[in-house]
Amino acid sequence: MPKSIETVSIVTSDTAVRTGLTTVWWVAVSAGATGGPFQLNDSTDDSGTDMLNLTMAATTTLFLNFCMSPIEFKTGLYIDVQGTNVTVNVGWT
Repeated sequence: MPKSIETVSIVTSDTAVRTGLTTVWWVAVSAGATGGPFQLNDSTDDSGTDMLNLTMAATTTLFLNFCMSPIEFKTGLYIDVQGTNVTVNVGWT
């Protein structure tokens, strides 16, 4: 893992995080009363490839550590949050 990781603030809706080569080291997610899906997409506008696609159960949290095998995004990092009940935080460089 690199010495310096940029961190996306809490994201609760679709967000273009970065354009260009991006490495994701970890993802922290929490879901409210109804849960819901989210994706990390290799694009700048949700038109590319889903690199991570999960559905969170209601009132759950999840921490995914990719430090041993980070996810590489070539076009950009776009977070697609469907609905309003999921918050996503991503550690990236």
